[in-house]
Amino acid sequence: MAKEVQPKIDEWEQNGCYDKAVFKRMGDLGFLGLSYPAGYGGQAADIKMSLVFWEELCRPGALGFPMSVMVHTDMASPSLARVGTPEQKERYLKAVCSGAKVMAIAITEPNHGSDVANIETRAVREGDYYRVNGRKMFITNSTRADVVNTVVRTGGAGYKGVSLLLIDADTPGLSVGGKLDKMGMWSSDTAEIVFEDCLVPGTNLLGKEGEGFYALMAGLERERLSACALSYMGAQIALEESIKYAKSRTQFGKSIIGHQVISHLIADMATEVEAGKRLAYHAASLYDSGIKCNKEVSMAKLFCTEMALRVINNAVQIHGGYGFVRGFAVERLYRDARLATIGAGTSQIMKQVIVREMGLR
Repeated sequence: MAKEVQPKIDEWEQNGCYDKAVFKRMGDLGFLGLSYPAGYGGQAADIKMSLVFWEELCRPGALGFPMSVMVHTDMASPSLARVGTPEQKERYLKAVCSGAKVMAIAITEPNHGSDVANIETRAVREGDYYRVNGRKMFITNSTRADVVNTVVRTGGAGYKGVSLLLIDADTPGLSVGGKLDKMGMWSSDTAEIVFEDCLVPGTNLLGKEGEGFYALMAGLERERLSACALSYMGAQIALEESIKYAKSRTQFGKSIIGHQVISHLIADMATEVEAGKRLAYHAASLYDSGIKCNKEVSMAKLFCTEMALRVINNAVQIHGGYGFVRGFAVERLYRDARLATIGAGTSQIMKQVIVREMGLR
């Protein structure tokens, strides 16, 4: 990350996207298939290896690029690895692991986000093909993707009518709108994808028809743990930047870290970061042990993402006016971290999951 990404991250932020060649480089180094079988180019490692990987992705201090990589490795492709046919894995999963193909996942629509069971994009079977029509919104990697794991409705209302289709980005009728001008996460591209009479081979159905919802839900723990890492690392970097600044900034005759109001604030920040990291690693241990951990993962995701907002907000406060100026790490982190309480399940959805898993509703 220090050698290949750090020197380019400002340019990627300015351009609103990363250089796609970095995926091939990461694939060559074996980073893109950590959790996937060796037979498809993966490393067959546990999720704690992915946690370390996610942490290091964040080290350059911009959270957009890590988000794009996480979408590729831990949001778009897990269902392919889990329910894909041998032929699909040979064609797509190998390319995911090698970085030859960049993957996106298209779930959210203009009218549906958390309510996946009621998505409207329709896929109608016509002989050997599906005819796909609909719109997807806020799709990460959309302008760089070679293949889009797309949530479509093949049946009636509700989650039993939902399926997954692997749609190649060059399929006629698939178009990508202009990149959205976001508040943060600039080094990650986000756009709308429109499907207009896209004919997709039936062999690109991922898993069984009508079982796409289950395939998606089975991968939520990985997605939410990646959001934990993104968040506590953003907070960790903000903490480190605050300590450096507080040691160098002098007010009233001494460095501001010598003022109790600042040093105690930093103590609180450090405690929160450590608590978030421990929650995430505990949930990862349960996951690796095969223990049901939906509640613990949701708790970690809720705490880490909300904690990051508090810690980075305090980091901006410690920096004073400089924290509000472009070019300072905490200003970028402040903008980037805001998405984490929305993506991969909002904080409100996490609370719903926790209450349900506690048997309270």
